[in-house]
Amino acid sequence: MIVTPSQMRTFEQNAIAREGIASLSLMENAGLAVAHHVLELARKAPGLSTKPVLILCGKGNNAGDGMVVARELHRRQWPTHTVFCLGRSFTGDAKTEYDRLMASEAPTFDATDSAWLRCDYGMVLDAIFGTGANKPLPEEICRLLLRVNALPGLKVALDVPTGIHPETGSLLAQHPFEADETLTFHCAKTGLYLSPGRFFSGKVTVLPIGIAHSEEGVSRTLADEELIRRIFPKRVAWGHKGTFGKVGVLGGSIRYRGAPVLSAKAAFMAGCGLVHAFVPAFQAEERPVAYNAETIVHLIPSENGHLSIRQLDRLFSEVNEMDILLIGPGLGRMNETMELVRAVIDRVRLPMVIDADGLYAFGSEDGRTRLREAEKPLVLTPHLGEFAMLLGLPLREVEADALSLAENFAREHRCTLVLKGATTIVAAPKGTVYFNLTGNSGLAVGGSGDVLAGLIAGFLPAFSDSPEHAAVLAAYAMGRAAEAYARNHWEGSLTPTAVLERLPRVLKESEP
Repeated sequence: MIVTPSQMRTFEQNAIAREGIASLSLMENAGLAVAHHVLELARKAPGLSTKPVLILCGKGNNAGDGMVVARELHRRQWPTHTVFCLGRSFTGDAKTEYDRLMASEAPTFDATDSAWLRCDYGMVLDAIFGTGANKPLPEEICRLLLRVNALPGLKVALDVPTGIHPETGSLLAQHPFEADETLTFHCAKTGLYLSPGRFFSGKVTVLPIGIAHSEEGVSRTLADEELIRRIFPKRVAWGHKGTFGKVGVLGGSIRYRGAPVLSAKAAFMAGCGLVHAFVPAFQAEERPVAYNAETIVHLIPSENGHLSIRQLDRLFSEVNEMDILLIGPGLGRMNETMELVRAVIDRVRLPMVIDADGLYAFGSEDGRTRLREAEKPLVLTPHLGEFAMLLGLPLREVEADALSLAENFAREHRCTLVLKGATTIVAAPKGTVYFNLTGNSGLAVGGSGDVLAGLIAGFLPAFSDSPEHAAVLAAYAMGRAAEAYARNHWEGSLTPTAVLERLPRVLKESEP
């Protein structure tokens, strides 16, 4: 389960009110859980315990957690240096833990005392802000983080690394705390998995703190190997090509001829039975580009190399014979083409994947209304720029609140939204959200989106009741294929074709 900081505060308040757990007990539980985890790390790497632990404390509850760790490690004869980064003025539970730490006579320092910087540490614990920061950090903390990141030792953050927005994953400092591992309490926080925060969080480990109440209303989860094996479609041994579905790809234009080719090939990789490509015909060409031999290509007469509303009647009868329709790869954004896309959405009663140029038909209030009123399963696959266009909002505003906007859009438009990025968010219409972390920077190349859209369309026949699972499996498998490539090649050389070549093996490894 992955929660926002406000949801976590609600969980804690409910634990105090319903379960009778004192807030100080939650702080003690958190600090002791960290201390025990750290001791276990030292058991596995004996060299760690021969060097002192540096514990950086702010002034709130996260600092209180850190002071519990310092006191417990000191009690166990592990040298600790606790540094107070924002002074020694504490209130509430943090004040209680400060008094206990001082009574233990464990060594403490003020941030202005440079003596602590001259030590060779085995581990550095970040307990400065946790989930308590949501605006740019004070300049003195930014300078401190620069120096701390340069120190030796394993870097461990408590709850959320300092400098990372705990909800959005955005940067609150130019150089956040660079954690090798983040020990987060009760539930993982959204900012640990969103970009760019996830790249400063290291390994994320969830530690229990004694909250036993099962909370409802939170349905965010990781698309991990366990989930993929659970949802992976089972092939019908006696099935035929009709059993596994017919996918239509509506796309292509004189400028972008290869996009529907990639989508068609990807759809086959996802196990569908037949793939039809509906593409514009070009003068002096029998086939627009080299489709694989299995693809059934429908050449639609075109005057200018683009599909348009004038071809609707012909397309309508042929497209309706499909089980799934993918609209958008390489389609272009001519006005007449956008009219065609909107008309297809209105008239064709098939589950659809809308990708790339196809999304631009819905960037107005009228377009969004058509999406909301579509009586069919829809999967939309925008990147952040396309999502901003769909919402009619500035890109900066969307980047600052992408998760919440994605969740709301999927719910309001009754669609599955696949928001592509370093972390791909799959938001389902009933509120379930999946975070996919697979992949690498090699996927930031033209044609990757066409492959992903084709994979989703190809998986959809097997997921008629849960289109979001088709999207999750597609994003996960594509990311794993990119990772497989990077094991033996520079990831910057990755191409969509190389992804397609590795998909069969990746899918076999994911099959239960």
